[in-house]
Amino acid sequence: MKKILIILLYTLFIIPCQAQFPKWLKKVKGAQVAVMVYNRNGEMTETQGVFSDQDGTVLTEYDALKHAVRAVVTDAAGKEYPVKEILGANAMYNVVRMQVACGKDKLTCLHQAAAPSPAQRNVYILPYAKAGKNAPCTEATIEKVDTFKGEYSYYTIGNPGNERLRNSAVLNEEGEMIGLLQLSAKEDSKAYVIDSRFINGLRIKPMDAGNSDLKAIYIPKALPGTEEDALTYLYLLDKKDSSSYIASIDNFIQRYPKNSPGRVLKAEYMTETGNYQEAERIYEEALATEGIQKDEIYFSKSRAIYSLNLNKSYTQFNDWNMEKALTEIQNAYNANPLPIYTQQEANCLFALKRYDEARGKFLSLAGTNLRSADIFLSAAQCNIIQNKEDQVLELLDSAMACYSTPYPAAAANTILIRANELAKAGRNKEAVLGLNDYERLSNGNLNANFYYRREQLAIKARMYPQALADIEKTIMLEPKEPLYYAEAAALNYRVGKPDDAIEYAKKAVEADPSFPDPYRIMGVCYNQKGNKAEARKCLQKAIDLGDTLASGIINEIK
Repeated sequence: MKKILIILLYTLFIIPCQAQFPKWLKKVKGAQVAVMVYNRNGEMTETQGVFSDQDGTVLTEYDALKHAVRAVVTDAAGKEYPVKEILGANAMYNVVRMQVACGKDKLTCLHQAAAPSPAQRNVYILPYAKAGKNAPCTEATIEKVDTFKGEYSYYTIGNPGNERLRNSAVLNEEGEMIGLLQLSAKEDSKAYVIDSRFINGLRIKPMDAGNSDLKAIYIPKALPGTEEDALTYLYLLDKKDSSSYIASIDNFIQRYPKNSPGRVLKAEYMTETGNYQEAERIYEEALATEGIQKDEIYFSKSRAIYSLNLNKSYTQFNDWNMEKALTEIQNAYNANPLPIYTQQEANCLFALKRYDEARGKFLSLAGTNLRSADIFLSAAQCNIIQNKEDQVLELLDSAMACYSTPYPAAAANTILIRANELAKAGRNKEAVLGLNDYERLSNGNLNANFYYRREQLAIKARMYPQALADIEKTIMLEPKEPLYYAEAAALNYRVGKPDDAIEYAKKAVEADPSFPDPYRIMGVCYNQKGNKAEARKCLQKAIDLGDTLASGIINEIK
């Protein structure tokens, strides 16, 4: 009785089907393939996978492909197919979907089961890829079915007892694939089957440009399905893996030869990496391609040359100077008169110091969709550089009008330049208020010079509380600078605080005993307090240190 029970249990779980092969076994056995994977050191790892369609799609395990630079698939007849690209990957479930270059070869493949298999159904594990022609498949019974990601099955079966069956295809009774076999790391434990519908559903999406699972495989990746998604994917790709990045761009160019951004991305990458000759070739090839948007090529070339010429370390390549950048953007505008090309032309003219022309181009954009604070600011800077103060504040006011209040951080630079111009015009109170706005936008991350300068303007505007606060902040930021203590002393004397003035002057002397100004200030303060002797002593010290102003003051003390 015990012997019979053991036999029954054995047949419930796993039985090599040697007595009678399923009718479909010979037809599908060739779908199982060996996969040789190579890393950067040339080391080879072997695993296996399965053809899931006649286009050369292979399903296999992720662990073997991680860090791979190339892979080769060998079919049952011994023919080798290099892996062309990765179609999708998931490290958590240890699966990869990839494409081999199979040409017009007719491949043996497995068909996906139309529906998941329920528990207690028999399944068949194909022999490992390099098994003999008459090697039997292994029969098993599904013990348990779990669901993951809401729609896919994760099957539990008994241990097949053969490590070489890892990643073998598992089929239902009709010979349709339900998944790939995954062996547990624990000895004599259960085996599992990952739903092949999940693996076949792996696709690369635009946001997968940063997918760490895919980035850990150094074989080229497939592009997302649509042209728009593929381009988004390219824009998001990490350029650090240059070979993979260029391979993806080349794939895009081959698939969409009339899409100019693909060629633009490649040419700009070559420019960034100093390969100017190749960048030039790509631009010229793109311009010779029928049906391509030539204005986009001219625009890209202009920007690339413009950026290079702004870099002081750039050594000129051929005729790639700022004049060339200007010519290329003019070509772009002639091909398609877009405002953005006018803006680039204005930038080039500004860099060439042709300020009157640049200002005209910037202002011509005021009536377009590119109207912005930067347009008016750039026009104002043309005047500032030429010392043409007329219209500068008007242009800066127009720039500020482009921002909503409270002002965003982007407005900080315009606010600072406008404050400087207000100060030049003697509008000191407005300048101080502008610098107040700038301080708020800077979150207080400013140096002592900023507060010292604002203190000077506040004094001119007779904003004494502000001036006192600013000189205190200045000293706090640079407590070793004697000039700031002397300035604090002079300001406190000015607002009727001689005692505070004397204390600040003493600190200035401590910081620099050879500095005459604080001695003069102390002399004036002591005189105001009626201490004539101390006043003369301090003023004489200032005179001895070369202060000419102290001479006139000491003669007035009776």
